[in-house]
Amino acid sequence: MPRRRRPFLILLALAALAVAAVPDGASASHAAGAKKCRKGFVRRKGHCVCPKTKVRRGTKCVARQKTPVKTPATTTPTTPGAPGTPTTPTTTDGPPFSPPGHDLTGNDAANAIAPYLANSTFTDCPAAFPACAVETRYGHFANGTMYYCRLTPNSGSDIINSGHPFQIIGADQKADGSWAVTLKVVSYGDALTYYTWSVTTTGSATGLYWGPGLDPTSDPASEQIGPLAWVRGARDCSY
Repeated sequence: MPRRRRPFLILLALAALAVAAVPDGASASHAAGAKKCRKGFVRRKGHCVCPKTKVRRGTKCVARQKTPVKTPATTTPTTPGAPGTPTTPTTTDGPPFSPPGHDLTGNDAANAIAPYLANSTFTDCPAAFPACAVETRYGHFANGTMYYCRLTPNSGSDIINSGHPFQIIGADQKADGSWAVTLKVVSYGDALTYYTWSVTTTGSATGLYWGPGLDPTSDPASEQIGPLAWVRGARDCSY
């Protein structure tokens, strides 16, 4: 008795009908859809990505924003000159002077030195006359006046040069706290004189002096002074 093959034939017929039912071009359209990217995107290595000049934001590609260029900040350098009338020093000032940790010059140095110069005296007799037979002193007051005195047991032999205004015209301070300052002093009427003081961290001071008519930028000093001791407190020419 022959085997029945009708069900198998029926399945083949149904499969043929299913294939025939697919509209012409449907498979091609699906393949084309797999290759085409959304508007604005490009295909790279099998993926839809934004062009190199754009970045993705949500579902869109937008232009890449340029990073703003920062302009470096500029600073105005300081120049040597007079910082004005010295200020009253604080109670913590005194040798050894506070070291800034780096060298200073010009206005920065002058402003750092002014508290040590104002209300101070350079003297060869720290205990003050008459503890010494003779005392030479240079007293600097916070109001910007300087006293030069040489005191002796005989008042007729004293040198009194008092109350002359001074101004800082140059300054330097080293990292260890030692400092140097140049002063312009109005003396002998309207004549100008100049002093340059160099002070160590322990308060030992040496000076150069230019008398009336001499210029420290071109002339040699007319006198060398010291060494003297820096002491806190401005002294006038009184005994």
